[in-house]
Amino acid sequence: MTEPGGTEIPQSIHEAAEKWLARRAGQSDPALERDFALWIDADPRHCVAYDLIKRNWQLGTLLQERHVGRNRSLPRAPFWMRQKTHIAAAGLGAAVLLGVASVSLLRFGGPLGISTAAEAAVYETAVGEIRTISLADGSTVILDTASRLRVQLSGSERRLDLDRGRARFEVAGDERRVFRVRVAGGEIVAHGTMFDVSLIGAHPLVTVLNGSVELHRSDASAETRAFGPGQSVALDGHRTGQAASAVEARWVSGMLALDATPLAEAVAAINRYNRIQIRLAEPFAMPLRVTGAFRVRDPEGFARAVAASFHLKMERPDRATILLVAPPKRAGSNM
Repeated sequence: MTEPGGTEIPQSIHEAAEKWLARRAGQSDPALERDFALWIDADPRHCVAYDLIKRNWQLGTLLQERHVGRNRSLPRAPFWMRQKTHIAAAGLGAAVLLGVASVSLLRFGGPLGISTAAEAAVYETAVGEIRTISLADGSTVILDTASRLRVQLSGSERRLDLDRGRARFEVAGDERRVFRVRVAGGEIVAHGTMFDVSLIGAHPLVTVLNGSVELHRSDASAETRAFGPGQSVALDGHRTGQAASAVEARWVSGMLALDATPLAEAVAAINRYNRIQIRLAEPFAMPLRVTGAFRVRDPEGFARAVAASFHLKMERPDRATILLVAPPKRAGSNM
């Protein structure tokens, strides 16, 4: 079976994904989650199949509460049938659809087809995913790993709430409707622009790549400021108008670009994309900094490169952990 994006996934993987979804439902078992993480990381197709099964199950649950779902008995259909249900909605292939403006039913010689106009939706990415979402207004959003975005398009405004993670917004022009991105601490109003919003660090960070934005803080200062291309600013005022880093802007390519980044920060950045986690055995005496470009879904490759550069040891205490260990100190050595 060929899934969206051209990935060929055999039925056996879909069946395994169904079993994992059933096993994990309502469970909180660390051993089970470790085994599931290993299964996900064993083959990129596992993550694609699991996400598809999960999305279709959630869609079925949503429809069960609607008149159309009860009449068609879609939630009671087996997973293989719901896998083949076609969804024609802006960006739905990249997310779980939690709200729709309208639903129409079609029958085209196969399982039930659902055509929707998505005006209110929630988009989420799993660990390791970077997805492109085409919104109904013509705008594009690239959603980073482990991120969550809520979208509400109305006749008067386009409102998007970034709850976690990071996103890039390329805003389509619309003189009638303002484009707002809300985060904890304020909101960003776009003016025909492209910009990144990151909630990864301690401070909500906005990087303007093209055009201009207005930042509206919701704290006691109620400050509003405008910023143009090439500027990076923290919404809470922690960083004000610094030059944007070309390295940081490359995250949409699926590569982690680092420029003299402290080792602990570099490890934290690669860990965001993987269930196999890299750990430092202890804080190293020397301030090690990492420069280079690394595939975000290759923690072992990253660890090997870092170990070779700084003469560290790689250990695998378990299948879900890579440990970086400093070599024993030699007489006369400062490391």
